[in-house]
Amino acid sequence: MYLLYFDESGGTGLGGASPTPLFALSGLVLHELRWAQTLEAVISFRKMLRATYGLKLREEIHAYDFIQRPGDLRRIARNLRLQILKRSLQFLASLPDVNIINVLVEKRNQPAGYDVFEHAWQALVQRFHNTISHRNFRARRTPRTSGSSSAIAPRKRSFDSSPVGCAGSIRSPASLARPRG
Repeated sequence: MYLLYFDESGGTGLGGASPTPLFALSGLVLHELRWAQTLEAVISFRKMLRATYGLKLREEIHAYDFIQRPGDLRRIARNLRLQILKRSLQFLASLPDVNIINVLVEKRNQPAGYDVFEHAWQALVQRFHNTISHRNFRARRTPRTSGSSSAIAPRKRSFDSSPVGCAGSIRSPASLARPRG
């Protein structure tokens, strides 16, 4: 079973009802057999950020807040906040069993009554389903010791600069087609 954690960015309103021209849903996908070890890696990374930069474990890492509205984060110099963002992205890319899926809705020129939230979710669920169906999430499979089903095998922890997951725009129906693997 795969677990999906998602977050959204931007407003769902159209025209003057929203200050943003885009709405995005992004999801981190992880196989259940790798959840515990990935959580341990995240906790270790966050502890390193605390020790190195003074970022509290419970403080969220939001790029907009780090750059535009630091609030309590002003205690950390701006150049160090940027370094935290960079290191966080590098860490995320280095996780061998984490996949990322994205959906971007371009709200400009959508007809009145267009349900941005519904269309974004429909696309995200479709992308999640297609990628599972075609086994395009990165993870090696090896036979289990009991039975014929498969399990996720350990992978070497190193930085992989290749693109992660898949992304696309609601504006382009072709982007909702079967992911390539």
